[in-house]
Amino acid sequence: MFKYLTGRFILAIPTLLAVMLIVFTLTYISPFDPVKLMLLQNEVRQQDDPELIARIRRQYGYDQPYVTQFVNYITRTVQGNWGISINGQRDILKAVMATLPISAQLGLAAALITALIGIPLGALAALKQNSWLDYFIVGGTLVLRTIPVYVMGPLMLILFVLVLHWMKVPRGWNGLFNSQTTLPIIILTFGPLAVVVRQTRQAVLEVFSQDYVRTAKAKGLSTYATLVRHILRNALIPVVTALGFITEGLIASSVFLDNIFAIPGFGSLSENAFRQLDYPVILGITLVSSILIILTNTLVDLIYPFLDPRVTLES
Repeated sequence: MFKYLTGRFILAIPTLLAVMLIVFTLTYISPFDPVKLMLLQNEVRQQDDPELIARIRRQYGYDQPYVTQFVNYITRTVQGNWGISINGQRDILKAVMATLPISAQLGLAAALITALIGIPLGALAALKQNSWLDYFIVGGTLVLRTIPVYVMGPLMLILFVLVLHWMKVPRGWNGLFNSQTTLPIIILTFGPLAVVVRQTRQAVLEVFSQDYVRTAKAKGLSTYATLVRHILRNALIPVVTALGFITEGLIASSVFLDNIFAIPGFGSLSENAFRQLDYPVILGITLVSSILIILTNTLVDLIYPFLDPRVTLES
């Protein structure tokens, strides 16, 4: 396993370099001048002063050739210096380290709840194939998936706060186990729930047709025992793959949710960066998102052998 992990991390280096090269190139050729954006963000009156602009370019190295700028950027990033935001008020690495754990907690909690609810529902839908219960489970989760977060959030607030009076308006962040996080986590589960249900249903139906399942039934095992002992373990491989991508997406893509509930998470940092064309922060966000994808894919690969002993990890 150590050899496999070492090989994966070595292969991840050129992938990260390629991502950083592409994003850096896009910001370099962008028609928006980062120096003028910086002056605009800081409300500097001499925004069109050529001498001031030239001096800031030299200070930040923007007057150097493209290759030199990219090499310097890679060097600083590896050393832990991710730069500062375009308005000069935030250290990018510190901002990421402050916001990412919040979104990671919400994303992992939502992914866990999605798995605990979606896998049993998908298995139940497969057992009751083409029945009203099957249509209700699959159709209901698909309906929840089609409603955007920026619509579902206000609707849930109206229901739980104004109609049912079960809670006050949940805003801010006071820890994962605070009651304020209940509603954001529930809303996060609605989108990926349909994916897990459909993946589980399809995988269970495919395993149902295998010879060893018919043999288990012929031996007198109940449907529940057959499902738990022989079906789910083999059916979960595609579900785990889907959950890996879902988890990464929940961590990195909670833009609307952070705004609705005033959560100082990674999504809020990303939204502000793209809205303000804050190129240094955008580079840092892209790098973190790429690392999350690589880590989740590696974790999924490590789980495969526990579900199916026939799967081996090879470098």
